[in-house]
Amino acid sequence: AKVAVVVAQGEITDGKQPPGTVGGESTSELIRTARLDDGVKALVLRVDSPGGGVFPSEQIRREIALTKEAGKPVVVSMGDLAASGGYYI
Repeated sequence: AKVAVVVAQGEITDGKQPPGTVGGESTSELIRTARLDDGVKALVLRVDSPGGGVFPSEQIRREIALTKEAGKPVVVSMGDLAASGGYYI
């Protein structure tokens, strides 16, 4: 069994973003991959973000909700900053 760790550090922006940033599509994809992997038994979301776009924040929140609905525990670890969209996700 594995625990997936997804890091959301930095401003939340639209679309696919490179590693080390938070993109609505790219971060959602990481969470979705963990949700669909039967070997992953839980998800830790590490948030250190001032927030950002409303739509990408909602995309990420939706994937987290789907992961919880799938029966996988989700734990959020907040860093120095979890404001606005960072707190929302």
